[in-house]
Amino acid sequence: MIQWLKAVDGALRGHKQDPRSMLKEEGPVRLGPLILASLLLGVIYGLFMGLYAAFNRTPPCFEQLLASAIKVPALFLLTLFVTFPSLYVFGALLGVQLTLKETLRLVFVSLAVNLAVLASLGPITGFFTLSTTSYAFMKLLNVFFFAVSGAIGLTVLSSMLSRLERSETPLPARQGVKKETAEAQDTRLQGSTPVTVGSLWEPRSPGYRTFRVWLIIYALVGAQMGWILRPFIGSPDLAFQWFRARESNIFVDIARSIAELMSGK
Repeated sequence: MIQWLKAVDGALRGHKQDPRSMLKEEGPVRLGPLILASLLLGVIYGLFMGLYAAFNRTPPCFEQLLASAIKVPALFLLTLFVTFPSLYVFGALLGVQLTLKETLRLVFVSLAVNLAVLASLGPITGFFTLSTTSYAFMKLLNVFFFAVSGAIGLTVLSSMLSRLERSETPLPARQGVKKETAEAQDTRLQGSTPVTVGSLWEPRSPGYRTFRVWLIIYALVGAQMGWILRPFIGSPDLAFQWFRARESNIFVDIARSIAELMSGK
C-alpha cells in the first residue's frame, strides 16, 4: 500500500520534472504500483458515486456501491484500451521517441493524476449526496467532476509530451536556432532571456493541432464509454441494473438533465 501511495505522489509531484527520468524502469514511478494505485483511486470515487442509491432509495440499493466501484476504474481502463494505439501512432508522428512501455508508463502517470484529482473530489460528491435528492443535479455534478479531472490529466500528458519532444529535438535542427557561442551560453546562464527554440508543440504549430485532435478523440471515447457502462449513480425510479439498454448518447442525456434541473426536478 505504501508503494502505491508513493507511486501516486511521484506522479503528482514528479510530472513537472524531467519526464525521461520518470519513464525509466528504475525511475521514481514504478508502473505496477502506479496501475494498482490508479485502480484503487477509481474504486474510491466509484463508492462515493454509489452512495446516492444507498441513501436515496427505499430500500437502500447497496448493489450500486459495488457496481460503481467496479465501473469507474473499468471506464478509464477501457477508454485507454481503445485510444492507446492512436496515442502511440500520434506520438511517433510528432517525433517523440518512446517505446511502447514508455508510452504506457507516460499514460498511466497522467491517468493517476486524473484519478487522484477525481478521488479527492469524492468527499464533495458524498456531501452533496447527503444534502440533496435531485438525481439530475448529482448526474451533472459527477459529469463536471469527471470533466475537470480529465482536463487536468490530459494537460499533464500534453505537458510531458511537449518536454519530451523539446529534449529530443537536436538544437541545430530546430528552426531559427543557431549554435550558441561560449559568451552567449555564459550570458544565458547568468539570467538573461533564454534562447527560444522552435517546437512542434507551440500553440499554433501543426503538431500541437494534431495532438489536440487526439485529445478530442480521447474525450469523446471516454464520454461515450461512460454512457455504455451506465448507470453509475442509480436512478431512484428504476430497479437496480448493471447496465442499461443502448439508446441516444451522453450529450442528449446531459441536455435532458439540465432541463430537468432547471424545471426543479
